Amino acid sequence: MMSYPTGPADIYSRRSQETLALWQKDRGKENPLRGEFYPENLKAIATGIQPRLSQSIVEVLERLQALTAGDANADVMQIGHFHLTFLAITPAIFDDNNVPEQTAELKHLFAQHCGDRPLTVHELRLVALPNQLLLAGYPDDESVQRRQAFWRALQHSSFAEQLKQRYPGSDQPPAFWHSTLLRYHAGRLPPYVQDFFIAQQTARYGTVSGNIKLRLVTYNWSVAETILGLPQ
Repeated sequence: MMSYPTGPADIYSRRSQETLALWQKDRGKENPLRGEFYPENLKAIATGIQPRLSQSIVEVLERLQALTAGDANADVMQIGHFHLTFLAITPAIFDDNNVPEQTAELKHLFAQHCGDRPLTVHELRLVALPNQLLLAGYPDDESVQRRQAFWRALQHSSFAEQLKQRYPGSDQPPAFWHSTLLRYHAGRLPPYVQDFFIAQQTARYGTVSGNIKLRLVTYNWSVAETILGLPQ
């Protein structure tokens, strides 16, 4: 049975506390705008789930959409685009004239490590980064092992260099299992979103579960295409 870290051992609590300290230090200072997080019209190869949402997740997305209405710098995930990434494989480098190669190899690796297998993420909560809000939780133990094996296999495949570009400087998969609910095109979230997080930081949003898919996706999964006819 899986146990979930709490208190100082919780990686999500630690990250949010670091962000809160930064916000406090910089409150009232200039908050310069920044460009796009990712190319909006380019696609990356990624694996993940698009689960059925609980009412509590739907409600937090609706509240964020209402809260940021009229703020052009706020990029809030649409309910129909909700996803939770298992592992992204490439940067956003593909368009309609540039499609992924080595698809037979990729299909084989995906089928071996991910295809037709579920990912379940528990104890979902909001996590604050300086200019983003995440919904993050803890996966089942089998998924942790499966993602590590998929990572190792990709490192010895034709996608090794693209994986390295997607996760520069890292020799392990990302520590967070999350979906990005809000990106803000500045160095920090505005005070009104900071206050929303502070009020909601102890809330829990249950569990999501779904079968892992292999997709060609835009950064927010507003476009999520099957890889060259791979059956899902």
